Amino acid sequence: MSEHERTGRRRSGGKPGRRSKGVRYARTIRFPDDLHETIEGSYSAAGYDNINDYVVDIVYRARDAGLFPEAAPGQERLPISA
Repeated sequence: MSEHERTGRRRSGGKPGRRSKGVRYARTIRFPDDLHETIEGSYSAAGYDNINDYVVDIVYRARDAGLFPEAAPGQERLPISA
């Protein structure tokens, strides 16, 4: 591990830069072309800096709205086709 020397002063209120979003897990998702084009054209219009934050917010909203399928114990997951 390398050691980093602190340079300059910290801004008041803590560390410089963007505030931490907490623990994150990396995922790779392949979107169909038409969906990718929709997302690419929508995230900045919706006020987001990047596509990742936009998609994460949409998934949170779907979960909070009860749109996630919950499998009952012993029930198989239904196949999803593209």
